[in-house]
Amino acid sequence: MRRARVVEALLKARLEVDLPGLVAGVRARLTSRLQLQAIPVEADLADRAGPLGWGRVQTWAWSAPRLRKVVLSHVSMRPIIEGFALVLSPESGYAAPVFAADLMALPTRVSANADQYGVRHAPFQASLRGLGESFVRLETSGGPAWGADLASGVGLHTKLSPRMTEGAFAALSAALGSYLDTLDGLSTHSTTPEADELARQKFFQLFHEHGPRRGPLGRLFGAAWAERYSHLVFE
Repeated sequence: MRRARVVEALLKARLEVDLPGLVAGVRARLTSRLQLQAIPVEADLADRAGPLGWGRVQTWAWSAPRLRKVVLSHVSMRPIIEGFALVLSPESGYAAPVFAADLMALPTRVSANADQYGVRHAPFQASLRGLGESFVRLETSGGPAWGADLASGVGLHTKLSPRMTEGAFAALSAALGSYLDTLDGLSTHSTTPEADELARQKFFQLFHEHGPRRGPLGRLFGAAWAERYSHLVFE
């Protein structure tokens, strides 16, 4: 009975999480910090409903100064999974990693990730490491093993109670802010352009292999759609 009451409380807390509000918050943050220019997205990738109207994925893509592509997706498969994913890919010529973040709410827990992937440039490492104390409070781990070689090693990777969603979102937002602050301070000349480009290609390969095609999006919307979606987000 005690376990049942705990699960019931977690389910109630999960249903109170305002995911559309969090997505709106991310969009507002991006709009306030970046001069966004919309990138055309195919209609069924921009807004895709699942079979019989259950499940929906909305995706927006932009470019911005110093950023080749910014992609934000709102995934709504309530009550199974609901959340958002965000990927910022820098333009060639900037010594910058890719920034990837997501916050996904499952029935009784929330998963949050925010990290930099690619060559581990010192300014970006330092800016993210400065957030370490808040990440530790959220019991961050090292993230998925398949991405460890490309990850910063100091990012946010945590699974926690839905009651802690606000804290997880704040930490994710801080990681995004630190990335944008560091990107603003870069010159236009990359110190290791070849290494950066190779790392970005590896990022796509890893996330393409382990990402949407293998998860619930692939199962709900089909392999062909998930393949195209993965190219849009990560390539």
